[in-house]
Amino acid sequence: MIRFLSAACLAALGALLLAPNLPAAEITPEAMAKEATRLDKLISSVLQNSEKSEPASVDNATFLRRASLIAIGRIPTLAEIQEFTTDPATDKRHRLTSRLYQSKGYQSHMNNWLYDHLRLDGVKLQGGYFSSNAPLIKWSRQAVRENKSWKAMTRELLSARGNGWTGSGASHYYTRDIGMPLDNSANTLRAFLGIRMECAQCHDDPGSKWERIDFYNLAAFTHGKSNLGRLDFLKGRGLFVNMSSEKEYNAPGLHHLHFFSDAIGQYAASGIEAKKGSGRIKLPDDYQYPDGDPGELVEGRTPFGGKVRLDSKKPTPDSLEQFATWVVGDGNPTFAGSIAARMWLRVMGAALHNDDNEEFLDPKDPVTGALSSGLVKLMREYDYDLHAFQQTLMLTKAFAAKSAPDKETSFHGLLGRPIERMSAEQIWDSLVTLVLEDPESAQRIETMENLYLHGRYIGRLDDIIEKVHSFKTVKAYQDWIIMKYQEARDGTGPEAPEPRPPTYIAGHGRLMTSAILGIARASELPSPADPNHFLQKFGQSDRISIDGATNEGSLTQTLQMLNGATQEIVATPKDTMIRKILQSPSTNEDKGALLFQSILTRQPTDQERSLCTQELDERKVKGFTNIVSALVCTPEFLFIY
Repeated sequence: MIRFLSAACLAALGALLLAPNLPAAEITPEAMAKEATRLDKLISSVLQNSEKSEPASVDNATFLRRASLIAIGRIPTLAEIQEFTTDPATDKRHRLTSRLYQSKGYQSHMNNWLYDHLRLDGVKLQGGYFSSNAPLIKWSRQAVRENKSWKAMTRELLSARGNGWTGSGASHYYTRDIGMPLDNSANTLRAFLGIRMECAQCHDDPGSKWERIDFYNLAAFTHGKSNLGRLDFLKGRGLFVNMSSEKEYNAPGLHHLHFFSDAIGQYAASGIEAKKGSGRIKLPDDYQYPDGDPGELVEGRTPFGGKVRLDSKKPTPDSLEQFATWVVGDGNPTFAGSIAARMWLRVMGAALHNDDNEEFLDPKDPVTGALSSGLVKLMREYDYDLHAFQQTLMLTKAFAAKSAPDKETSFHGLLGRPIERMSAEQIWDSLVTLVLEDPESAQRIETMENLYLHGRYIGRLDDIIEKVHSFKTVKAYQDWIIMKYQEARDGTGPEAPEPRPPTYIAGHGRLMTSAILGIARASELPSPADPNHFLQKFGQSDRISIDGATNEGSLTQTLQMLNGATQEIVATPKDTMIRKILQSPSTNEDKGALLFQSILTRQPTDQERSLCTQELDERKVKGFTNIVSALVCTPEFLFIY
């Protein structure tokens, strides 16, 4: 029989076992270790009350590989393996964890999660024009570099105003879903509160407690905001289209005049208007419930988490700010529980919550309530520092436990992290680790200070945007655009203040704001990657739905590993890190052992060592490529154990 404690007792236990608030500046490795010990006690209590035994710990090689893949999103380098292996310290796992979470690798891998969770697609086609989310992506990358708290990030995303290129890129959070405000509302509630309310857009949801009126009351907060959109003077585009038929306005190497105008206009018309928002929304014409009438204007109102109610009779210009304050407020019961649940899943590999419609931790759960309560409390005490929270989870005995076969047998990740295939990003970044001497070296060039269109310097971006907004008439704007086009065409424009970077290339209005120098980690590549890229073939999210990635395998992926990316970027080129093993003066037996260590993070068995030596002796370079291709196709490489 499973012994259950009351929900009240469980919640009280969770509160008692965690320390008082820890300001961000005081979250030291020692403090995190103490919190991890307290979590271990909560986990032990859950297992004891569920009549389950704690699993044994993994060996050091497995821990190194698992910790590296979870914290920094890639396998460890050969140098990192050797450093950890030869470290005699008894606390070397804790020291490893600290190093991983202080590295640029953590930032890179955390960016992957943020891109997926916030659906950060770099470029979208909207209404026949391309729009760029580059400011939002740049903002998210900077937020991770600064270790900005999740609370601060959420508040800024939900309330930022102004032009995303010259101000906060967070203002692109709403324009990311131009024309789909209700979908944006549903995704916002799920992303920040863990509430699945999308079904309530159309009807009372029989699978949850949410009613249709609840959804519209919440959607009203962000309704009536005005994105800068296509500026009024762009109505004069017809003149540019006609002029583009003339040879002098479709110069070789420079886009036609009307596309030139579109590109500049999109920089200027990007973001959310200040002091715009109604805080009201009309119920749809098919509204079918007695709590409202079709077409009725309803106000923003919160159904839980503290009472906030706007005025249905007049607009509320600061409705976005009020909404953001409510979402992150201490009275909101699911904000901390939602992000704590997601970080638990990210580190431990299995969900701690049970309801698919509610993606947040429940302190009242009869089995995991005390642990959930403790985790929510810890998230708040850490002031929503996701870096420290994840590092603390990795310091628990539960993270170091031997793997469980699947999520069900892992018992919420408490009986071992479930065995799972790496994500597309983890596989790609692990291959990059076999190629680059420093996998964290930046390969992405990005600057938003100067504007280049097809290699022509146009001017400082801030100045260009300010100039566009200064025009009072369509005619004045048209004359200026024609002048700027002539300058770009004839090379008579302002002199570039720097050597031209391969950035800011506008193709038919498609805005490109960065360039990649060479092979780069997934977080530096376009989001999402191109359809034929390795990442897309291996299940990278299309950035349409939250957490939309998949790690399901396929025959196409196997062929890609055997004959595609592995050969093209890892085994065949002569300047890769893995290839240096072949070029070293050591014996073939040692080379085989180093290949095993580099790819699988462990020493080969005697039989494996013998087979590798024979392959290298008989086939030389071909044998090397055979070994590399074979090892990266093994489940031991592709799965996280």
